[in-house]
Amino acid sequence: MKRKRNASQDEFEDDDLDLDLGDDDGLDDDGLEEFNLKHDNLDEFQGERKLKSHSDRLVADYTAELKGPDVLVVLLHGTTLASALRTARPDLNFTFWTPEHFFFRTLQKYHGDAVSVQTPGVGRTTLACTADLPEGTFDEALYSTYFGDPSEQAQDLLQMIHQRLRSGGRVIVSTNNSKDKWVQSQLRLIFPSVVVNKQKHGVACVATKTAELKRVRGFRARSAFRQGAKLVFVESRPGIFSHRRIDGGARALMKSLALLKVEAPGSAEFNPSKIIEMGCGCGAVSLAAAVEYPNAKILAVDSDARAIECTQISARLNEITSVETLLTSDGVIPEPKSWDLLLGNPPYYSDYRISELFLQAAKKGLRSDGRIHLVTKLLDWHGARMKQLFASVEMHSIGEYVVFTARQK
Repeated sequence: MKRKRNASQDEFEDDDLDLDLGDDDGLDDDGLEEFNLKHDNLDEFQGERKLKSHSDRLVADYTAELKGPDVLVVLLHGTTLASALRTARPDLNFTFWTPEHFFFRTLQKYHGDAVSVQTPGVGRTTLACTADLPEGTFDEALYSTYFGDPSEQAQDLLQMIHQRLRSGGRVIVSTNNSKDKWVQSQLRLIFPSVVVNKQKHGVACVATKTAELKRVRGFRARSAFRQGAKLVFVESRPGIFSHRRIDGGARALMKSLALLKVEAPGSAEFNPSKIIEMGCGCGAVSLAAAVEYPNAKILAVDSDARAIECTQISARLNEITSVETLLTSDGVIPEPKSWDLLLGNPPYYSDYRISELFLQAAKKGLRSDGRIHLVTKLLDWHGARMKQLFASVEMHSIGEYVVFTARQK
């Protein structure tokens, strides 16, 4: 699961990855005052699903100018743009891509007539929730960015968009930062022709592809950690939590596995045979559990398609076959009431909604006397809520983090 989406920019190892998405203009896309779109057909649609994001509106202003017929739309923050585009331009073939399963479910809800694979025809809509942009060649692409988006993810996607465009194709990129220079500079690195349209609430850029890239940059990274005597390698990529390094909370969760072996004197050692991790990211915690319990079945769950892909790659890197993956965002896990241990490192940005999702997954998924280990720095809410749902709640300080452990009632 993604964490701290609007936090400060990631730290990068490469000297040329400095860059921010611009100076903070203080804009917040939630609850912004309405302003009219240029095109009447989009205005008519706003009564149903309004475009609240300035970034989406800046892209939507170009809807009437799209030539198509094949248009790729990158959706990282919501799905209302998809509805507006389809209503305004039913003559175009739209491919809506998101790596986030929650948004994919929303797309499926509002676009039930869409297809999951490309089929011939005009006015076709394709939905994709994958680690990479869909294969194929597109005439145009649309990409709304927000101030605070991870810089390296934007660089990765802009390069991939360039690769998907036909020669002469163009991409329209927007940002809700009216002082932006970063998006413009990144586009000029890979597109020779960039037209900038500055507005009160942000900036829109139109870039045209004239040739293939001479140099394709790689944005994946590998790191390692030690679990007992084994050195474990993990792969990460932009867009997943804690890219390029193992997060301190994940390390604390790994270390908490040792708590299972030092329970009350006289009690049998807790030896889990079915372990589930919620929000697996690059898969480090799941791999640590697989090393610690080689005979156990491990299920790594995440709502981000890139996280699932990285976990699968990480398992192969270490020749671990006991880790399975599940891409989902509803908190429903298979085989309820049968799991021995649930591990979770919930994000902070969601006002405890995802924490609650993790806790409910544990409540429904764990067997009687099953265990949950949850790592956090937000103690009051997590401690109180876990005492409502579970038994034997204990708090363990591990590094800068706290791991709450508890048992299924």
